[in-house]
Amino acid sequence: MAFMQQPLKPFTLAAYSGVALPMAAMGMPIAVYLPRFYSEGLGLSLITVGLIFTLARVWDVVTDPAMGYLIDRFETRWGRRKHWIALAVPILVVSVYQVFIPSQEDVSGGYLLFWLIMLYVGYTMMAISHQSWGAELADSYDERTRLFGWREIFVIGGMTIVLALPALLESTGIDDQQSKVASMGWFCIILFPLLALPTLAFVPDKRSSGRSALSIKAQFSLLMSNQLMWRLLAADFLAGFGTAVSGALYIFVASKYFELPGHASLALLLYFVASFLAMPLWMKLAIKLGKAQALTIALGYGALINLILIPLAEPGNAVVLWCFTLSFGVAFGAAPTLLRTMMADLTDLDELDSGEKRAGLFFAMLTTTKKLGAAVAVGLSFTILEAVFAFQPAAENSEAALQGLLWTYAIGTAAGLLLAALPVINYPLNRAQHQKIRNQLDARA
Repeated sequence: MAFMQQPLKPFTLAAYSGVALPMAAMGMPIAVYLPRFYSEGLGLSLITVGLIFTLARVWDVVTDPAMGYLIDRFETRWGRRKHWIALAVPILVVSVYQVFIPSQEDVSGGYLLFWLIMLYVGYTMMAISHQSWGAELADSYDERTRLFGWREIFVIGGMTIVLALPALLESTGIDDQQSKVASMGWFCIILFPLLALPTLAFVPDKRSSGRSALSIKAQFSLLMSNQLMWRLLAADFLAGFGTAVSGALYIFVASKYFELPGHASLALLLYFVASFLAMPLWMKLAIKLGKAQALTIALGYGALINLILIPLAEPGNAVVLWCFTLSFGVAFGAAPTLLRTMMADLTDLDELDSGEKRAGLFFAMLTTTKKLGAAVAVGLSFTILEAVFAFQPAAENSEAALQGLLWTYAIGTAAGLLLAALPVINYPLNRAQHQKIRNQLDARA
């Protein structure tokens, strides 16, 4: 008998997805604004900032899998995931305040490293709980695409709104970095508790049906031997690398290479508007062609757009900047959505083999690779800019340094996206295979 899940109601989808909005609103400035804010605005060197962001992310190699294991193991009478999200909210509120609204006399490399790590701990706790909850809330192949698509729409919405804040400040004559970053911080501080409430109050969270008969050693061995998991992790790392190169360097490219600093915030805002509008199309394409096929198309398209930028870019050309930004924005939401729904499908295969729901651990691994990809991207791209091309964000730069900025941006982004497509070519866990797995799990239950 085929397994069919009743579609989740829009209210449930919205209540579940809501908390993703401040998570994304916090994460976007970390990639786009904070490296520049701490280097150019607060005086830390590019290499120092790049190293700190890399070290803080590498710390997640330890905390993410450990957090995933704990989230899967320790549940309460309210369910498996809710209490972890409730615990993450105050950690995030305090950490966002310290990172986004720092006292200038307190800022140092040690200060930034400590509070970034605390912020990442809170983010890890919330992100893993939320994504693994989604894998259990939706069971069917296409319903997961729908659920994670809704989640990504809220993610993009959070990025879009938080980017509108600097543009709004600029329209009122406030153009300093400190005010822009602080406005983003306050936005997140207010919305974390506000939008966590409907998630905790209205979204069902089932308790575990039992534990695996396998030993911890056997479970770990089963996890490490899961080749499909490693393929998804490799794709996520590389896609995260490409996206993070773009995020970390876009403001530099718009303001320094194109010499259009007044366009940067608004263009980036419309980048996410384009992504928001395109997200339903990627969801439909995934349902029609399959998730791996839609993902390959999205990654190839994003890489091509970046390579086309190199011969077309020239200082002062607003048309090229805007056309590139909007065209590239179309592909932004596809990879994170499809990789997460593919990982959710893979947790069903693992449950069939291990006898236990371990979505927290699987999404912890996925969260780790995304963060590592972003960390390596920031550290490597900033180091290349300063050490190879002698680019300085707060000074006049030579033509060679500016050309190096463009190459680092476009080639780094395109390389990450193209390489990310390789692990998902001929990916075998399609709709038909997942249907068989769900039928076996349903029969076992």
